[in-house]
Amino acid sequence: MNKTATAILVILGTIAIALLLLWVLPDRFLIFAAVPAIGAVFYLSYVYEKKRTAALADACLQIGFNFQPAVSKEQIPTFGAFRIFDSGYRRKAWNLMTGKTDGVAVLLFDYRYTAGSGRSSHTWTQTVAVFPEAGGLPDLLLSPERWWDKIGDIFGHKDILFEASPGFSKHYLLKGPDEIAIRAAFGAEALWFFEQHPGWSVEAKDGKLAIYRIKSRLKPEEMQTFIAEIGAVRRALV
Repeated sequence: MNKTATAILVILGTIAIALLLLWVLPDRFLIFAAVPAIGAVFYLSYVYEKKRTAALADACLQIGFNFQPAVSKEQIPTFGAFRIFDSGYRRKAWNLMTGKTDGVAVLLFDYRYTAGSGRSSHTWTQTVAVFPEAGGLPDLLLSPERWWDKIGDIFGHKDILFEASPGFSKHYLLKGPDEIAIRAAFGAEALWFFEQHPGWSVEAKDGKLAIYRIKSRLKPEEMQTFIAEIGAVRRALV
């Protein structure tokens, strides 16, 4: 058994003991059980992220991508003026991977932000792909449609619908300042593609394109599959 596996077992044992103490100790002593449990969880997260970064670096080496483990806050705005980069707070990008797919430059990176406050706060972590060239797409925002988006329609936040593709309109919310140009970009092929592949978020802004799935990160061992997927999304639109 290697040192990492041993450390993980020790941490899991610590958590188990802490949970047992939480069950049997009087309330005034609960903090003595909670502190090591919380510390153990943070350490496990640190170990996982460290291993994931190393695995991504190896995957990049195998396919000829460049890898940069740390990304400064000042670097994030240079990726594009996308809505996801304006959402929430505690924004962080890391594990930057750069290369080409289908002969087109692409940047991949992990991105995290927190929305809400207190007990209602949520942290969203995903892998974002940015194409510096959007292929002439108009500014637009495509995202999975949620029930509260339908409420937004009542208050004038218009969703662009396609009568010829009810499946697409059921799965996705599509918005943008130039509806005519957006409808032209979403031809039959694009509508069919997204109808068959729900869950993607796509942003086109100022000549750049961002593609991601909310709360979904690429697995290092499936990096080539992920690159093929985001390439297919781009080709459906460009």
